[in-house]
Amino acid sequence: MGDFNHRHIQWTSLQSTGRGSRVLNLVQDSFLSQHVLEATRGENVLDIVLSSQKEFVDNVKICEPLGCSDHSQIHFIIKVKGERNRKIRYRKFFHKGRYKDMREYLAKIDWNNTLKNKTAAECWNILKSEIDCVVDKFVPLKKQGKRSKKKHLSKEAIRKINYKQMMWKTYRHTGSEERL
Repeated sequence: MGDFNHRHIQWTSLQSTGRGSRVLNLVQDSFLSQHVLEATRGENVLDIVLSSQKEFVDNVKICEPLGCSDHSQIHFIIKVKGERNRKIRYRKFFHKGRYKDMREYLAKIDWNNTLKNKTAAECWNILKSEIDCVVDKFVPLKKQGKRSKKKHLSKEAIRKINYKQMMWKTYRHTGSEERL
């Protein structure tokens, strides 16, 4: 994917004049598929997406330019086969831990007899094991949810992005800035 700046190539008919013929021949000799068929800058297809198989790229959309760029953005989906990790993940929800019950449980342990005649390392292992047991028993688990894709953006920023995309679509269809 990238800005190839070969305006002489007609990607829909796979024909070229001038300097673009070398690039077009290279793409064809490499058995690559080019997925962008709409203009990305003015009337030219300068930004392209290449893949070794047509099925690897789907849902190609030409969107508004980003910032001050004069090239349109290209959004697309790369389809790859593979198993999704559907394993549900949990984490300790310490905020909802039953700390009073923890203290009572730990207070019932006869620490003097439990740790008597043990080395420091053995005492540490016993203590750590008891604490792990108490945490497992009295701290609930919480399913780890998916995070929003735009968590880092404010609602105002998301609203402005959506407005810009709507205005770009209007411009692309009408070709005029007067209706904006």
